[in-house]
Amino acid sequence: MAKDINQPGIDPKELKKQERNKLYQQLAKERLEKKQAKQVGRQKVQEEYRKQKKEIDEIEKVCKTDIVNKLDSLKQEVFQKKIGKKEAKSLFKTYRNDRIKQFRLDEQKILNLTSDELKQRFSFRIKRWFFGIGKEFSRVTWMGGREVLKGFAIILILVGIMALIFLGLDYLIGIIPRK
Repeated sequence: MAKDINQPGIDPKELKKQERNKLYQQLAKERLEKKQAKQVGRQKVQEEYRKQKKEIDEIEKVCKTDIVNKLDSLKQEVFQKKIGKKEAKSLFKTYRNDRIKQFRLDEQKILNLTSDELKQRFSFRIKRWFFGIGKEFSRVTWMGGREVLKGFAIILILVGIMALIFLGLDYLIGIIPRK
């Protein structure tokens, strides 16, 4: 890249300009490659998300149909008087809760999340919330004793002035004769 600047017919400023343009083109090419790589990565993530979402939706449909079928079968048993209504309700609640738990476990498997990761996510949110509260408390400034006394005195004076104004208005309204 280093050319002899003292060669006749080569302008040193033009040479620097050409080198600079080559560097700019190279940087632009690298940026474009990075941008394309990011887009490809995003597309892969989106495709994976769509695939996971589709699987989860299918499992959710199966879960809902199972719950509805169980409800129908329990209604039939109640109608045929094989079991009582209270027993059917309790059976349905336990079945529904178990089925929902199973759905959540299947969803975690699809998303490749362990229960520890889920707990960490939740605990992280709580920790972040408490950290934010602590930060806000550190920003609070408390007034000193003199400032509190000054504020109290100002409030007493303003209350006294307002009391005088309202007493004066009350007196003026009382003076006006009624018809």
